[in-house]
Amino acid sequence: MAVRTSNTSGWKIKDIMMVVLIGMIFGVMFYVLKISHNAFASITKPLISFLSLHSITLTVGASQVSQQVMTAATIGLWVMAGPVSALIIKKPGSALLGELLAAIVKMAIGSTWGTTDLIWGLVQGAGSELGFALAGYKKPLVGLWFSTITSTVLSFGYNYFYAAYDKIPVNFTLSLLIIWFVSILFFAGILVFVIYFFLKRARLVK
Repeated sequence: MAVRTSNTSGWKIKDIMMVVLIGMIFGVMFYVLKISHNAFASITKPLISFLSLHSITLTVGASQVSQQVMTAATIGLWVMAGPVSALIIKKPGSALLGELLAAIVKMAIGSTWGTTDLIWGLVQGAGSELGFALAGYKKPLVGLWFSTITSTVLSFGYNYFYAAYDKIPVNFTLSLLIIWFVSILFFAGILVFVIYFFLKRARLVK
């Protein structure tokens, strides 16, 4: 007797093609955003000089403060590929695969981060995937909001050790955590929901 599988379990060729397409689109977008990110960092050098008078910058360093605040404020942009993939494909592993493929494309184009992109792709993808898994993949919108929390926990937790947050003041670390979550909530939560809403309204996705 044949066993019927849930529509959230088995992958089809069209699902694979779709996640590859999403990964390619976001990979190119990530690469362009990285160039803009670097340009913005150069423009804000005068602000860094001004911040050097602040007590936190005297402890941590103005350049480090600026870099970490910018990373926290823009982290949500780099997490978008996962939840978009999960909402459109609605299959286990789609968030992780979408984010990882985007990282691979970004690295292949010529990212200066190299293999670090792959590590971040895995961390961010796993964070998104966990959120949808907690919702059982049956309630994608619930999974989306869960993913904003799980993505924050995993990605910030990784960066805590990667950027040695244990060596900076606790109040600054907590401030970064708040900015980090708000960024993911906005870009990888609200903005992704808006994208999905219009795609669904246009009947481009189910």
